[in-house]
Amino acid sequence: MTRSETPTPLLHVLIIEDVEDDALLLADSLQAGGLTFDWEYVDSEAALTAALQSPWDIIFSDFSMPNFSGTRALELVRRHDPDIPFIFVSGTIGEATAVEAMKRGAQDFVMKGQLARLLPSVERELRDARTRRERRQAEAARNRLAAVLEATPDLVAIHAPDGRLRYLNGAGRRLLGLDTQQQIEGRSMQDIFPEDMAQQLLVDVIPYVREHHSWSGETVLQIAEGDELPVSLVVLARHNPQGELEDLSIIARDISERKRFEAELQHRATHDALTSLPNRYFLIDRMTSALERARRHDSCVAVLFLDLDNFKRINDTLGHAAGDTLLQQVAQRLTSCLRPNDTVARHGGDEFTIMVDDLSGVDNTVLVLSKLHAAFESPVNIGLHKVYVTFSTGIALYPHDGESVEDLLRHADTAMYQSKSSGLNQYRFYAPRMNARGHEYLAMESDLRQALAQEQFRLHCQPQVSLRSGQIVGIEGLIRWQHPRRGLVSPADFVPLLETSGLIIPVGEWVLRQACRLHRQWREAGFDGPRISINVSAIQFNDRDLLDKVRRALEEEQMPAGKLELEITENMVMRDPPGAAEILKALHTLGVRTAIDDFGTGYSSLAYLKRFPVDVLKIDQTFVADLGRDLGDEAIVEASISLARKLGLEIVAEGVETLEQLEFLRACDCDLVQGYYLSKPVTDAALIGLLPKVWHW
Repeated sequence: MTRSETPTPLLHVLIIEDVEDDALLLADSLQAGGLTFDWEYVDSEAALTAALQSPWDIIFSDFSMPNFSGTRALELVRRHDPDIPFIFVSGTIGEATAVEAMKRGAQDFVMKGQLARLLPSVERELRDARTRRERRQAEAARNRLAAVLEATPDLVAIHAPDGRLRYLNGAGRRLLGLDTQQQIEGRSMQDIFPEDMAQQLLVDVIPYVREHHSWSGETVLQIAEGDELPVSLVVLARHNPQGELEDLSIIARDISERKRFEAELQHRATHDALTSLPNRYFLIDRMTSALERARRHDSCVAVLFLDLDNFKRINDTLGHAAGDTLLQQVAQRLTSCLRPNDTVARHGGDEFTIMVDDLSGVDNTVLVLSKLHAAFESPVNIGLHKVYVTFSTGIALYPHDGESVEDLLRHADTAMYQSKSSGLNQYRFYAPRMNARGHEYLAMESDLRQALAQEQFRLHCQPQVSLRSGQIVGIEGLIRWQHPRRGLVSPADFVPLLETSGLIIPVGEWVLRQACRLHRQWREAGFDGPRISINVSAIQFNDRDLLDKVRRALEEEQMPAGKLELEITENMVMRDPPGAAEILKALHTLGVRTAIDDFGTGYSSLAYLKRFPVDVLKIDQTFVADLGRDLGDEAIVEASISLARKLGLEIVAEGVETLEQLEFLRACDCDLVQGYYLSKPVTDAALIGLLPKVWHW
């Protein structure tokens, strides 16, 4: 497994790698950098042990190998020779692992996808390796190599066995603020090192330094400016011919740059890259400590799980860069309104977690919530846009809602989803019943995933009757779930689950197909007049494949496009009016009708409404219910009918349950009515019997 790159090699390179192609790629990268060398690669512990019998100038190693770990390879190399430069070249080593590897003796690590760093690292480590060997040789003959010691940038000191300082080189004197060699007389280890390190050297290292002749580690120096300088330390023992310890040579190298690099890697491993907030890993560590303190001091800890409202809309409307800016500014505001010892963490996406410890009770948590909401009273500026931020918050308290980190996080998450279902900018404290409801939802979601495959869904039909002719001119298809154990499940109980689980997309397509199939059955029975309408959720409306699915359903089910009507709410179209207009125009081009459902309950703009190519407005049943009793609702209904007339739209009033309501709508010249007064939703089989019926007013 040896390949000679040149007949007169200058460097001997060993590669520890289990994939030969990766070893070849590494060698090619070194050669491309202008190095001349011969090399060998090994892929097992036995092969490495044998290879170490030969001299090597530098060693490269993968970190994760199926039968041999990079950590074990590093241990074997360091046991054989502590000075050989050892560099990890890996595609899988993480930042936290890299820090640990460097602490164990690796000089550097280079990611396989970033080989541009390889050559500078090689040159630096070869240079450093030569320096380390020179220092050992200089210690063995310090009188001949005194000039080298004086020139080195590292501190070099020679101590007597009792700790008295005999020699300090120029770099050491400069660091410690000593001008001449005479000024070191009488000084001891305690004058150079912190007291605990000096004590360790005298009590632990020197006895070790006697048996093994050398010791290495890390500490700090008390330098002249009063600061502490992190250094790597090598202690060498020199014995006389009788085996008695004569002196100790101490070499200290400035590792402040490496420490900064390690600190940066540590920060990356524990903090979110976008916001610089602690990540989930760091949050759990902080929570563990906080819970231990709370147990000792009998105090409370609050965990708040925050989810931004409508963040997806901001991302979709203004772009992901704007979304990132928003998250950064939210992180700053959250941090600014909390105490320094509280923790704000980002879980990813638009979710944040806040931990507040050392609380006396629930009242303190409400004060924290007030501060959070006050911090977002003013809008967040994103370029030229002003965005008002609200969030749904779930709260769990230690010890009331759990005694472990996992329980508190899970319960805060559960409470957050409860608050989100209550509307925007809400908060909820965790309650045990939420878990029971959560388990019920999980069970129902599992059943929902089987319902489509097992054909448990049904499409019931409710007629829409013309107030002029008394005939059925439209039919709304309404989904029902015939559960094998629960019976007929209300849409209010399972449609939200369809949306949160993502099942609304395939189930919505089933509703579309089923509506087209039913209409074909009516046509085959001789009833081709009525159209059929179905509801489209916000998730379906934003599905990029919606138009293709409608087009295929029309073609494959041989459905007349003008007989299919899709109902969408005004809130859906007003979230992104330009985008909604494009979809509505495309549906109009297909010939499919569209209706605005729940009209009057949202925040529609008439300026936009007149631009939408819609066919029908549906008056929400909340306005119909009090006709004859509430003058305000009557005015809204009259205005809606008048608006529809002027815009050339058909209008349907739903929720008609009394003759009084029907007569009011007929007097206002409403086109169609729908409700229990005429017919409740019925099965498709029962509808066939209703289709010929004519109502007489």
